[in-house]
Amino acid sequence: MADKRKPVYIARAKENPDSDRWMTIGACWDFKDGEGYAVRLNALPTNWDGSFILVEPLKDEDNKK
Repeated sequence: MADKRKPVYIARAKENPDSDRWMTIGACWDFKDGEGYAVRLNALPTNWDGSFILVEPLKDEDNKK
């Protein structure tokens, strides 16, 4: 199910709980049928603790969508 809309936020998580490096694991869009967001995770870091953040897309990410 490919979503052609531009994401509102990008989902990022630390590569592992002790890491300073973040990786993109997915994105989220405005929910079509009401308030809220639809989140799609495409990858999970190894040794992941389940925590992630949602941040605005960077300019170069805007151009890829």
